[in-house]
Amino acid sequence: MFNRKSLLVIALFALLLVPALSGVQAQDTVNLVLWHAKQDAEGDMLLSLIDAFQAANPGITIEQVYNPSGTLQDSFIAAAGAGEGPDMVIWANDSVGPWASAGLIGDLSGSVSDELRANASDTAWGLFEFEDGLWGVPFSAKTLAFFYNKALVPDAPATWADVLSISEELAADGLTGLAFQNGFFHSAGFLFSLDGALMDADGNAAFAPDSEGAAAMDAYLQLHQDLYLLGQDADSGVVVDGASPNPGFQQGTVAMVYDGIWNLAQYESDLGDDLGVSIMPALDNGSVPALFAQGEGFYANASVLEDQAKLDAFIAWAAFVTGVEGQTIAAVEGGLLPVNPAVEVENPNLQVFAEQFALGTPFPNRQELGAFWGPMGDAITAVSAGGETPADARAAAYDQIQASIDDMHAAAGM
Repeated sequence: MFNRKSLLVIALFALLLVPALSGVQAQDTVNLVLWHAKQDAEGDMLLSLIDAFQAANPGITIEQVYNPSGTLQDSFIAAAGAGEGPDMVIWANDSVGPWASAGLIGDLSGSVSDELRANASDTAWGLFEFEDGLWGVPFSAKTLAFFYNKALVPDAPATWADVLSISEELAADGLTGLAFQNGFFHSAGFLFSLDGALMDADGNAAFAPDSEGAAAMDAYLQLHQDLYLLGQDADSGVVVDGASPNPGFQQGTVAMVYDGIWNLAQYESDLGDDLGVSIMPALDNGSVPALFAQGEGFYANASVLEDQAKLDAFIAWAAFVTGVEGQTIAAVEGGLLPVNPAVEVENPNLQVFAEQFALGTPFPNRQELGAFWGPMGDAITAVSAGGETPADARAAAYDQIQASIDDMHAAAGM
């Protein structure tokens, strides 16, 4: 029998044991902070993904923090550059080169097993390779395609000329036919299908004066000018509108728009059975606009590689998000295009994006790409509201872009 003295000793021992057990439990739990810019259907998908992962991995928690897409990159660069910031971030593959060169993200090549690599295609992994390192884990394939409202446009237009003709017909009924995405990211595929390019193998701008590339860039900027002028004519049924997702298309007052796969689930929710998705209508030269084909993935903050528990947790997350369960959640709930070939795409709209992805232009992950965004946006504005000739706008953009690239190469000793 236990006497009071024995019970007191046991009670004291229990009090000493509780903190010790709590310490072990706390040590066994790893928390990873994730920064993301997901909203709407994709935001809901990410929450479902985290819930499923945590259910399968009770020793790991994912703390998700929303950052607007317009500020996420700058915020991450500043934080990671100071040795702080999140443990991981989800972003497009174009940041691989700049972030790896700046030492902001970790090289995962020594941590990704053959079994994990088998979860995704070689193309998907290749988007995150840079200078013999592997700097991210692919999550989804991304590109743009053509959306149309079947209640207004029963059949997908085969050519760009058809798009403009249909738009003019709809204008007579007080409707907008086409909302043209004039941003450089969205429209770059037109340049590629006009036999143009951004940069050569050495990373230099590929439209020097008097080159074939210059002629292609002029044709691309001429297209922008033509669409802008149509947008000034109410009878054309064309508006220039960079909103993504496009509210008019969501509400049924705009019949056609081209946009990214990241808005597919939202448009499906908005239009239901009236939503039509097709590959891009062909240009006059017969080419389908080769829109950017990119990948989105998870990057590990460079500091994670210094903490084995966090690195192991990140690899566990990587295995889940590239595995069949994680990829299925991404496809079904977020409308994302899987990188895992074992995941079947049952949604016919997703299948269209897979076909457009195959026709696309790989999104560069070179640091030089950063030199293009501002000047190309300025060139598009110059030939539109500015009224400049395509040749003049192209020449100004080339000078500015190449000067920036020359500075990059000089700093790198190239």
